[in-house]
Amino acid sequence: MQTTGMDWKKVKLSLSSSLPNQWGNAPVLQSWFLGYINPVAVMDRRLMSNRIQGFENAKPYSGSPGASEGLLIRGSGSIRDSDAPMYVVNGTPMSSDEFGKLDPSTVKSVNVLKGEAATSIYGSRGSNGVVVVTLKDGLEDYVTVSNNELNVSFDIDMPFDIPSNGKEQTATLTQYELATFYKYYSVPKLDKDSYLLAEVADWEKLNLMPGEANIIFEGTYVGKSFIDPNSTQDTLNLTLGRDKRVVVKKEKLADFSSVKFLGSNKLQKITYELNVKNNKKDTVRMMLKDQYPLSTLKDIEVELEEDGGAMNNKDVGVLTWKLELAPGESRKIRFAYSVKYPKDRQINLN
Repeated sequence: MQTTGMDWKKVKLSLSSSLPNQWGNAPVLQSWFLGYINPVAVMDRRLMSNRIQGFENAKPYSGSPGASEGLLIRGSGSIRDSDAPMYVVNGTPMSSDEFGKLDPSTVKSVNVLKGEAATSIYGSRGSNGVVVVTLKDGLEDYVTVSNNELNVSFDIDMPFDIPSNGKEQTATLTQYELATFYKYYSVPKLDKDSYLLAEVADWEKLNLMPGEANIIFEGTYVGKSFIDPNSTQDTLNLTLGRDKRVVVKKEKLADFSSVKFLGSNKLQKITYELNVKNNKKDTVRMMLKDQYPLSTLKDIEVELEEDGGAMNNKDVGVLTWKLELAPGESRKIRFAYSVKYPKDRQINLN
């Protein structure tokens, strides 16, 4: 679009590469690292001043032996509910009760905003100050992110007329017919829906650029996806959208889950069942993913007791099943893991 006030007549267009923001694709599991949680809110009201100016500093729990636990914000005096600060974790407002349940070992930084610094960003909600928390990235040791730009440009020889009306104009650069294989993808822990993916081979020859893509499937607009040509994989996966006809349900089996006490330790076993059904009239290929937790502490032991026939990536704790379902076929998959930890501590296994 252009709004210069002058219509452009018979202009030549050139499209070059850029680095757009990512768009919502099918969900991807991240490693689940276990750590202790505290049974009571760690934000002790006695530790906070009745004025946000009373805060001296804020720091996360160090994790060192003998160190105090929880998110400690130092001050003096007492605080009323009406004087409570606002809590923001990774950009999302959070209640004081939720904030108190944060695992201190997952906190990267804590900053306290007060006065104009708080209200200029958060408005009246920040009048009593804002506690801003940034959490650590649990997969930073396993994932490498590439933001390399592609030095590709498309020059259009045919002149175009672009009126100055502020409306989007579309120019077709080229069209390809590609051999495509379809599969379904589901991560029931993160999203109850199944996603239809298109696998494109030999995509390197297309000179694709990273960017948002409109998906039109069987003549119907189904949503947006994101094309990432910086991938090192041989096959390019495009998310075509959700399909309610391929149903996946995840259920915790209480009869096969248990809690035992072994001396000073607590042994907790959790069993899940995944139910998959193909309500389509065609046979479908499906990739199903779930996970089990990983331990970063010596006194927390995790054992995968049943993998349900999955491929197990032990480095990140991700289970992958590749299924082929006939029309109307249902499949049940069960997996289980156990966690042993000191009985006087608490961990979140949801």
